[in-house]
Amino acid sequence: MAIKIGSAVQRIDEQEFHRIDYQVTGFAYDIHNEIGRLWNEKIYQVELARRCCEAGLPRVETEVPILVSHEDFRKQYSVDLIVQGSIVYELKAVSRLNSEHEMQTLNYLLLLGLQHGKLINFRPPSVEKRFVSTTLLPEDRYNTDVVDREWVELDKDSVRLKQLVIDLLEDWGAYLELNLFYEAICHFWGGENNVVVEIDMFSKGAKIGQPKIHLLNPDLAFKLTALKNGIASYRRHLGRFIRHTTLKGIHWINFNHNVISFETITQ
Repeated sequence: MAIKIGSAVQRIDEQEFHRIDYQVTGFAYDIHNEIGRLWNEKIYQVELARRCCEAGLPRVETEVPILVSHEDFRKQYSVDLIVQGSIVYELKAVSRLNSEHEMQTLNYLLLLGLQHGKLINFRPPSVEKRFVSTTLLPEDRYNTDVVDREWVELDKDSVRLKQLVIDLLEDWGAYLELNLFYEAICHFWGGENNVVVEIDMFSKGAKIGQPKIHLLNPDLAFKLTALKNGIASYRRHLGRFIRHTTLKGIHWINFNHNVISFETITQ
């Protein structure tokens, strides 16, 4: 199986979610009031799970593994807390929650095929919390539309990259975090050290720096994005970028919900 979950899961309706979450969030406030806000995430995870179990909440599981694979590539995620096989809780001890934390939780929901999750942050003076939810069904993520009118097969690595991404989408579906696809591509190109490489950048013939970029080979870079807006502007800036390098082209793959666009920007 391309996505293997270390526990049985089931979807529940919104009313049941709020009924259970009311209790769990109440325990989080109690923990914050009793032991304070200066501990690490593991402490809060253990204590919240213990209180949920004591209250008789069904199937309280911590560190639930999700294994994502393709051929010999493996990546394992670990979900902080799942209650009743249905609600994902990600626990943080940071200054404030941000969009990356929300995307992490949403990524777990999509991989698990669940709808409801919650972020709980114990570090601020008052407990910070955010709901994370999705209406996507697992089968929805596999209904992808590939747009490749602007893709140019510059060499054999071009062909290989496009086919790999299509194969990954068939195995995993869309809407997932970009880093998962980056890691898989790096793996099949020999590892991050072979792919993330410094290149020379020039302005009017003068070398101005050596930024790191993802390379398929010395002549060809690739970029993954998840843009919903500003696509035309980003395309222009990729063109400006490549004109200040010695690269022949950049393969750009944009994941816009279920529409996956393959484009090639050349000198």
